[in-house]
Amino acid sequence: MQESGQLPSYSLNDKSLTEKWKPPQKRIFSGVDIPSFQSSRAIANINGIVSLICTEVSLVDVPAGALDDKLVDFSLKGFQRSVTASQTIPPSKRNSSVNAPPKFTDESESKGYSTITRAILSILQKFTDLKAQTPPFPGPRRYGNFACRDWHDKLTSNIDSILNDAFLDLLQESEKSENYLGMKEEIKYYLLGSFGSRERLDYGTGHELSFVSFLGCLVMIDLIDRKKMNGSEWLSILAGYYDLVKSLILSYTLEPAGSHGVWGLDDHFHLVYVFGACQLVDFKTLGASSESQAPNISTKVMNYRMGLTPSSILNPETLRRERDKNLYYNAISFIRMVKVGPFSEHSPILYEISASKNWEKIARGMLRMYYGEVLSKFPVVQHFYFGGVFFPWVDTHGQELRSSEGQSEALAETQNAQPHKNVDNGNRYNESVTSTMGTFYPDREDELSKLLQERRKVTTNERAAEGITSSRLVGTNSQRHHNLNAVHQTRVPWETKKVGNVTSSYGGPTGPTGPAGLGDTKVPWK
Repeated sequence: MQESGQLPSYSLNDKSLTEKWKPPQKRIFSGVDIPSFQSSRAIANINGIVSLICTEVSLVDVPAGALDDKLVDFSLKGFQRSVTASQTIPPSKRNSSVNAPPKFTDESESKGYSTITRAILSILQKFTDLKAQTPPFPGPRRYGNFACRDWHDKLTSNIDSILNDAFLDLLQESEKSENYLGMKEEIKYYLLGSFGSRERLDYGTGHELSFVSFLGCLVMIDLIDRKKMNGSEWLSILAGYYDLVKSLILSYTLEPAGSHGVWGLDDHFHLVYVFGACQLVDFKTLGASSESQAPNISTKVMNYRMGLTPSSILNPETLRRERDKNLYYNAISFIRMVKVGPFSEHSPILYEISASKNWEKIARGMLRMYYGEVLSKFPVVQHFYFGGVFFPWVDTHGQELRSSEGQSEALAETQNAQPHKNVDNGNRYNESVTSTMGTFYPDREDELSKLLQERRKVTTNERAAEGITSSRLVGTNSQRHHNLNAVHQTRVPWETKKVGNVTSSYGGPTGPTGPAGLGDTKVPWK
């Protein structure tokens, strides 16, 4: 194995790898396994592939035609919802974008794409073709359309032949050995896990992470040449992937996986905002100055942006103009298409982010939020499995990490009382990218204290209002209705609930998002 930056490099001619390959397995069984994950070789490799993509897409547009505009055309939002809700419109009259994104491999060769880029796009195209052969079942499906399970079954049945068709021609004869079979066993897990859950019929940030991990596998085995793959090719691959996922969400009404609801960044995605923001900055110089200092923005960056500011995402005309060029604007357009109501109400975090002064702060913040809200959250990373080579359950020195498999959480906490030597309890993410980003979250205890004080004030007001209401029960119906409205107006948008041993004002799902959940999503960049 050779180290190249943060990502290792492996060769299929290396006979020592033969015994190391193994199907990815579950290693995170409870929250106490998170510190082990944070000190693992796996998270270092995840950090490496995210950093590589961010660097390459910096100041680069998505190639023309790579993104399907119909999938994010919010002027069609009413029609799209009616199609996904009923699925009763005849195929001849349906919007083609609901069934599948357009073929995105037709022009790849003429654009000068490398053979590996064309191979990955061909994989996505075959997945798209299988989806076209698996139309959603008619009738409304609130929690996902069961036809999606048939599509997943087709992927599983055809995955070996699809990977062979894509990669065998790219390998030398000496590389078509047991190492190739072992490699395929590991990478197909991450690829199959990139398109949502077959059982739960949902899609979320864990599945998005799985696809980026699949790309990381190809980089580590040198099928993707990290030095030659340019930003346009990376963006073409990401565009094809995100279009296919959006098509799945629309056709099969996939639920958000582990969403924080209105207090989350996005129902389904996160990395798309990281990559989109990095398109608008010079990623190589992003950590050159602290967050408290004004960034030194070069003339090259200013000329590329052409006046685009974070607040421009609120302008529909700007969204229409930029959504085919930038992943961030494309993701915002998709939200506007699938959601109704004011943007500030259904997406308050993204709305607050739009008040930031510059894209550099947003890029930093999105990265910090990703490591804090995705890679450190048990509900997400519990579904990330670990193989023997690409994402192993070992530390950066190759030592096997602890796992709470088969143990109660209390026992696991006792055994993990002493932190690993590679874990910095003050800042668990000291990798080269995140260590330069500065403090992202406000102090959680102060944030929680403010929330509890606000809740006490609300409770006092509610009791006072309820006292007024009860004293007027003999009044008219209109009076009682007015009093109830007065009580309702004093409520905050989240309910009080019990999470563990702490009373929380966060109305999202229970678990690690508990009392600090709302504080986690507060951003200091206003």
